[in-house]
Amino acid sequence: MLNSAALFRGIPVETKKTVLIVDDDDLVLQSLDMRLSMTDSFQTIQVKGCNGALSHMQNAPSIDVIVADVILAGGTNGIDLCQRAIERYPNIAVVVITADNEVDCAEIPPRGVFLRKPFSGERLLESIGLALKRVSPTFQA
Repeated sequence: MLNSAALFRGIPVETKKTVLIVDDDDLVLQSLDMRLSMTDSFQTIQVKGCNGALSHMQNAPSIDVIVADVILAGGTNGIDLCQRAIERYPNIAVVVITADNEVDCAEIPPRGVFLRKPFSGERLLESIGLALKRVSPTFQA
Protein backbone atom coordinates (compact mmCIF):
# COMPACT_ATOMS: atom_id res chain seq x y z
CA MET A 1 0.00 0.00 0.00
CA LEU A 2 3.00 2.31 0.34
CA ASN A 3 3.16 4.47 -2.75
CA SER A 4 5.81 7.17 -2.66
CA ALA A 5 4.67 8.40 -6.08
CA ALA A 6 1.19 9.33 -4.84
CA LEU A 7 0.32 13.00 -5.18
CA PHE A 8 -2.53 15.03 -3.79
CA ARG A 9 -2.83 18.39 -5.51
CA GLY A 10 0.83 18.20 -6.44
CA ILE A 11 2.10 17.33 -2.95
CA PRO A 12 3.63 13.87 -2.35
CA VAL A 13 1.82 11.68 0.16
CA GLU A 14 3.29 8.55 1.69
CA THR A 15 0.32 6.27 1.11
CA LYS A 16 -2.79 6.28 -0.98
CA LYS A 17 -5.81 7.34 1.02
CA THR A 18 -8.69 4.88 1.02
CA VAL A 19 -11.96 6.64 0.22
CA LEU A 20 -15.31 4.97 0.87
CA ILE A 21 -17.89 6.51 -1.49
CA VAL A 22 -21.50 5.90 -0.42
CA ASP A 23 -24.52 6.84 -2.54
CA ASP A 24 -27.67 5.20 -3.89
CA ASP A 25 -27.12 6.47 -7.42
CA ASP A 26 -24.81 4.39 -9.61
CA LEU A 27 -23.96 7.40 -11.80
CA VAL A 28 -22.89 9.45 -8.78
CA LEU A 29 -20.78 6.57 -7.48
CA GLN A 30 -19.10 6.15 -10.86
CA SER A 31 -18.47 9.85 -11.42
CA LEU A 32 -16.96 10.37 -7.95
CA ASP A 33 -14.85 7.25 -8.37
CA MET A 34 -13.68 8.38 -11.78
CA ARG A 35 -12.68 11.83 -10.49
CA LEU A 36 -10.76 10.45 -7.51
CA SER A 37 -9.12 7.76 -9.63
CA MET A 38 -7.65 10.48 -11.85
CA THR A 39 -5.16 11.23 -9.06
CA ASP A 40 -2.53 8.88 -7.70
CA SER A 41 -3.55 9.76 -4.17
CA PHE A 42 -6.70 7.70 -3.66
CA GLN A 43 -7.94 4.18 -3.84
CA THR A 44 -11.70 4.14 -3.86
CA ILE A 45 -14.37 1.77 -2.69
CA GLN A 46 -17.87 2.31 -4.07
CA VAL A 47 -20.77 1.16 -1.93
CA LYS A 48 -24.44 1.50 -2.69
CA GLY A 49 -26.63 2.47 0.28
CA CYS A 50 -26.06 2.45 4.00
CA ASN A 51 -26.38 -1.32 4.43
CA GLY A 52 -23.52 -1.86 1.99
CA ALA A 53 -21.45 0.77 3.78
CA LEU A 54 -22.10 -0.68 7.24
CA SER A 55 -21.24 -4.15 6.00
CA HIS A 56 -18.02 -2.90 4.42
CA MET A 57 -17.04 -0.97 7.55
CA GLN A 58 -17.39 -4.10 9.68
CA ASN A 59 -14.68 -5.82 7.64
CA ALA A 60 -12.37 -3.02 6.47
CA PRO A 61 -9.28 -2.55 8.66
CA SER A 62 -9.04 1.13 7.77
CA ILE A 63 -10.74 3.85 5.79
CA ASP A 64 -9.19 7.31 5.56
CA VAL A 65 -12.11 9.25 4.05
CA ILE A 66 -15.85 8.71 3.76
CA VAL A 67 -17.83 10.60 1.12
CA ALA A 68 -21.49 9.92 1.82
CA ASP A 69 -24.78 11.20 0.48
CA VAL A 70 -27.24 12.33 3.16
CA ILE A 71 -30.24 10.47 1.76
CA LEU A 72 -29.59 6.74 1.62
CA ALA A 73 -31.75 3.66 1.47
CA GLY A 74 -31.48 1.22 4.31
CA GLY A 75 -32.72 2.93 7.46
CA THR A 76 -29.70 5.10 8.26
CA ASN A 77 -29.04 8.46 6.69
CA GLY A 78 -25.60 9.56 5.54
CA ILE A 79 -25.06 11.83 8.55
CA ASP A 80 -25.67 8.95 10.97
CA LEU A 81 -23.52 6.71 8.79
CA CYS A 82 -20.65 9.22 9.02
CA GLN A 83 -21.01 9.32 12.80
CA ARG A 84 -20.78 5.52 12.91
CA ALA A 85 -17.72 5.69 10.65
CA ILE A 86 -16.08 8.11 13.12
CA GLU A 87 -16.78 5.69 15.97
CA ARG A 88 -15.22 2.83 13.98
CA TYR A 89 -12.31 4.86 12.53
CA PRO A 90 -11.48 7.75 14.92
CA ASN A 91 -9.20 9.47 12.37
CA ILE A 92 -11.53 9.25 9.38
CA ALA A 93 -12.11 12.38 7.31
CA VAL A 94 -15.76 13.08 6.49
CA VAL A 95 -17.37 14.67 3.42
CA VAL A 96 -21.17 14.78 3.39
CA ILE A 97 -22.86 15.40 0.05
CA THR A 98 -26.47 16.14 -0.84
CA ALA A 99 -28.75 17.64 -3.46
CA ASP A 100 -31.45 18.19 -0.83
CA ASN A 101 -31.87 21.91 -0.13
CA GLU A 102 -33.56 21.12 3.20
CA VAL A 103 -30.38 19.66 4.71
CA ASP A 104 -28.45 22.08 6.89
CA CYS A 105 -24.68 21.76 7.18
CA ALA A 106 -25.04 22.24 10.97
CA GLU A 107 -26.34 18.66 11.10
CA ILE A 108 -23.07 17.07 10.01
CA PRO A 109 -20.31 15.98 12.44
CA PRO A 110 -18.08 18.93 13.47
CA ARG A 111 -15.08 17.52 11.58
CA GLY A 112 -17.15 17.04 8.43
CA VAL A 113 -17.16 19.05 5.25
CA PHE A 114 -20.52 19.75 3.61
CA LEU A 115 -20.79 19.69 -0.17
CA ARG A 116 -24.01 20.46 -2.05
CA LYS A 117 -24.66 18.74 -5.39
CA PRO A 118 -23.90 19.47 -8.13
CA PHE A 119 -20.22 20.18 -7.53
CA SER A 120 -17.07 20.08 -9.62
CA GLY A 121 -14.29 17.53 -9.36
CA GLU A 122 -12.00 20.29 -8.14
CA ARG A 123 -14.45 21.18 -5.36
CA LEU A 124 -14.58 17.51 -4.34
CA LEU A 125 -10.79 17.38 -4.07
CA GLU A 126 -10.73 20.63 -2.09
CA SER A 127 -13.36 19.27 0.30
CA ILE A 128 -11.47 16.02 0.84
CA GLY A 129 -8.28 18.01 1.46
CA LEU A 130 -10.07 20.19 4.03
CA ALA A 131 -11.60 17.14 5.72
CA LEU A 132 -8.19 15.45 5.92
CA LYS A 133 -6.70 18.60 7.47
CA ARG A 134 -9.44 18.64 10.10
CA VAL A 135 -8.42 15.18 11.34
CA SER A 136 -4.69 15.58 10.70
CA PRO A 137 -3.55 19.21 10.91
CA THR A 138 -0.15 18.25 9.48
CA PHE A 139 -1.76 17.00 6.25
CA GLN A 140 -0.95 19.32 3.38
CA ALA A 141 -3.42 19.49 0.52
